[in-house]
Amino acid sequence: MKRILPLLIFSTTTLLAQPTVPGAWTISGDVQGYPINETCTFTQTGDKVTGSCVDSDSKKRDTTVTIDGQKVVFIHDGEYESKPLTLTYTGTWNDKGELSGDIDVKPLGYSGTFTAKKTDAK
Repeated sequence: MKRILPLLIFSTTTLLAQPTVPGAWTISGDVQGYPINETCTFTQTGDKVTGSCVDSDSKKRDTTVTIDGQKVVFIHDGEYESKPLTLTYTGTWNDKGELSGDIDVKPLGYSGTFTAKKTDAK
């Protein structure tokens, strides 16, 4: 029992320390010199995470979220010069509980990077 208890405590602490996606986020990044600045709000119902992001033009975009271990992918539509786009953000958690990773812009084939920080509750 003495050997199992430390493992149980470690396992529980690790699970509790796992970052969570639901909440408000500030996204900043760059796609080929074009700055990306968004605020996103995600909610969770059961195993499903959904939400929306507001882009720099103040347009609200419905967003789908997929979580697979340390990897988080969120996707929403966009627009550039009146042409429809799909932005895919693929990130992993860092030691600060932030997400960072890559942005893929279809159908243009452009790519970039982003960082997402959870916004403090007021």
